[in-house]
Amino acid sequence: MRKIPQTHHAILRLTERPTPVVKDTLVAIPGVRVYGTNVIVPHHAMDLTLSASTDLSLRFDSGGWAEGRAPSAAPEAWDAIEQTLRDGEEVRSFVLDGFLTEYQRSALCFSRGWDGVHFWHPTGAGKTLTGILWALLVPGNAVVVTRAASRLQYGREIERYTHVRPYVLRPSSSLRKGAQTLSEYMAQPGRRIVVVGWEALTHNLDALAEYSWASAIYDESHRGKSSKRWQRLPLAELEGDADERAARIREQETQAKSRGGFVTSDDDGSRSMMVPVLNTAAAAAQVARQVSRRALTTATPVKDRVRDLWGQLDLAEPDAWGSATTWMNRYCDRKPGLYGGFDTTGMSNMDELTERLVHIVHRIDYRDTHRSLPPKRRQSVYIAPEDQGRPTAGFPAELKRAAKRGPSAILECKLAQAASKKRKAVIQLVGDHVGSKQKVVIFTGRKRDVDNLGVELRKKLKGTQVWAAHGGSTPTQRQQVVDDYMDHPGPCVLVGTGDAFGEAINLHDTDAALFVMLPWTPGQVRQWEGRFCRLGQKRPVVIYYVVAEHSVDEHVADKLISKLPGVEKIAQDTELAEAKYAIGGIEDEDALVDSILSKLED
Repeated sequence: MRKIPQTHHAILRLTERPTPVVKDTLVAIPGVRVYGTNVIVPHHAMDLTLSASTDLSLRFDSGGWAEGRAPSAAPEAWDAIEQTLRDGEEVRSFVLDGFLTEYQRSALCFSRGWDGVHFWHPTGAGKTLTGILWALLVPGNAVVVTRAASRLQYGREIERYTHVRPYVLRPSSSLRKGAQTLSEYMAQPGRRIVVVGWEALTHNLDALAEYSWASAIYDESHRGKSSKRWQRLPLAELEGDADERAARIREQETQAKSRGGFVTSDDDGSRSMMVPVLNTAAAAAQVARQVSRRALTTATPVKDRVRDLWGQLDLAEPDAWGSATTWMNRYCDRKPGLYGGFDTTGMSNMDELTERLVHIVHRIDYRDTHRSLPPKRRQSVYIAPEDQGRPTAGFPAELKRAAKRGPSAILECKLAQAASKKRKAVIQLVGDHVGSKQKVVIFTGRKRDVDNLGVELRKKLKGTQVWAAHGGSTPTQRQQVVDDYMDHPGPCVLVGTGDAFGEAINLHDTDAALFVMLPWTPGQVRQWEGRFCRLGQKRPVVIYYVVAEHSVDEHVADKLISKLPGVEKIAQDTELAEAKYAIGGIEDEDALVDSILSKLED
């Protein structure tokens, strides 16, 4: 879709709250919104609105034209939001002391006071933090819906930026003995934030329905794009006398109600039972109707078809956008398909739709984030055990050979084994960045992991250029891969091993780097990160340390990765390898290896 323009709209204030009939009449006009006594009217709908107002004998107290839905991050607007967050004492001080970017502040100003908002921000732009702060501006408990592989990471981000302790809903089979239950968590005082995966939402609806929620965040909201909310079940024709038919109708209606649905009569006199569909999007829609405020975040709201928008808009503002059929008739040029059914792949009335979206969508592109982001950002991504795959074959034999070479070789082998289990999560993360038109580099463990990732990425990211190379390639071949990657004008992916590409290679034209096999010494960190953060760097880069929970990765992250900022501050311009003493009192490489391996034995 093209960039949404800043358009004019009118805010008309009614002298009294509208009745349900009045509200329904007004919101039936394309683009009109009613919030309390405020009626938001885009200019294309003003004539229809005034005509309807005359028919309904409505009186307006005041009104006038305004630019856009809300101002950008005006000082006075942000000052009020910041004060609210500081007074709540839930946000860590560094977040409000210069950490937020201008576009994050603008997004929060845009969303203030509205029931639904849709953040269209590119991957790596800090959508998670924006969503967390948005939730803290709403009094009461919040539920976060994100993809399963991101549940742990989202929970850790909440703890990183706030003093609120979240609860991550996980399969009972993965919980450790004595783990806190949801009911125990919700019984505690203070604000509660529960994180649940999209994939598990249908299985947790009943558990969530037992509690009161003020707000919901739908991360990666394009997963809720489905418009399938109801299933039509034909009912048998009614027979018998009037009493028998009436009894049968009551029986059908009772049955439909027990399933959360209703009975409808068609034009030809036939009757059908409409029951809710238990897909992911429908489950998300049920949650949306249980809360007062909703925020959606995504980098790819529309991949190829405008029809993908309706499901997301219905999450942000339930029932405000009409039924899926009505919406697609107006904006997707809905018409009979060539082979039955309906074709909804087209577009219609796009000018009107873009004007309507102004009131709900806060959109920035990569160029906006590029100007605000630092040249390098680190982010640890934790993968839960249930989201990890099986390791590739051959590790038992490799561990035996490594044992003969010493502790360092054992550690390297265990890190490679952990890396081989992260493919699914890595593919999802890479897909997000490619969807945002970004260039990605992956450092993983062994040659077979490089080859496997290359094959799976080509299947998943059809049409995207993917290179895979490792130590089995000649220096000339590796350099050719690097040159092709650097010269490529669009989104692309380079997969390689750290030992093949971690030194003497220039990859500064990169948006995201994923360290799937973790570097475990300060010197490795310096070398690997130096491929991207160097003279000639064209854009900010986010470096992901992908951590397999309950593995050797956690101990490396604890010993090294979490301490990198402090180490860099001490090392300054010297090699990080010379600053080992700063890492938890560790004096040399052998001591570092021993400390990590000893944790595994515990």
